[in-house]
Amino acid sequence: MDRLMTRNETTVSIPSASGRKTRMPMKGELSATRRVVIAGATSGLGLALAQRFIAAGWTVGATGRNAEALAALQKSAPDHVTTMQLDVNAADAPQRLVELANALGGIDIYLHCAGILLYNPDLSPDVEVSMAMTNAVGMARMLSAAFGYFRDSHRRGRIVAISSVAGCRGLGDMPAYSASKAFDQTYIEALRQEADRLRLPLRMVDIRPGWTRTPLLDPERKYLLEMPAERAADMIFRATLTARRTATIGLRWRLLTALENLVPAPLWQRLHLSLWHTIHS
Repeated sequence: MDRLMTRNETTVSIPSASGRKTRMPMKGELSATRRVVIAGATSGLGLALAQRFIAAGWTVGATGRNAEALAALQKSAPDHVTTMQLDVNAADAPQRLVELANALGGIDIYLHCAGILLYNPDLSPDVEVSMAMTNAVGMARMLSAAFGYFRDSHRRGRIVAISSVAGCRGLGDMPAYSASKAFDQTYIEALRQEADRLRLPLRMVDIRPGWTRTPLLDPERKYLLEMPAERAADMIFRATLTARRTATIGLRWRLLTALENLVPAPLWQRLHLSLWHTIHS
């Protein structure tokens, strides 16, 4: 296990697949209470991150739509987990988030992991809108509520959202997904500007993993630079605690997205089409 030290000398353990032992300084945003609310904690990266926070001694407020998965998580660590069934698309989700934060005695981190990826080769409008509603509108609903909570409670903390490298450029075979993740990235940037304008002790963090082998991905499909879920979760956990603005997960993806941003749009369109044919051949 790695160790992480806070500004006031308390420590938390960071589970690591590598087994290395290191000490890393915190950036000083967090109090000693160590309480986090995780939206989308019932499966995939959200569940893996909840398990890492629990192992590190944090108090976890877990939300999601799957009541059975929430009950199983709470049963696994009853002294560390409080759950609330919550749908990010529901109008009462902001109120329920604040209720959960208050029930925990306040929070230090809001971590947004809720999102969907639906394969839609026929571009069914209902499917495209469903992805946009959850990944973009649902994220805006929850991040604005979390922002208001930290602003009104005058708490020092972090709002962390998992977007995706898919949001860096449009992807022709998943337009709603890539566009919704681009929305997420821009929304986080805008909230960061607002936090600076209000001089809030609040850090906005955008975490951009590449393709990660979770239940979101098609088990029959190959993905570029695919990463095992456990490795990605270790890296995202560290970034949740230490990243200052944006964290692209994995060195290869950091290099690739930097190059993508330099490619003119016509060339990007040809490159993406060529890559699509290579992967699906």
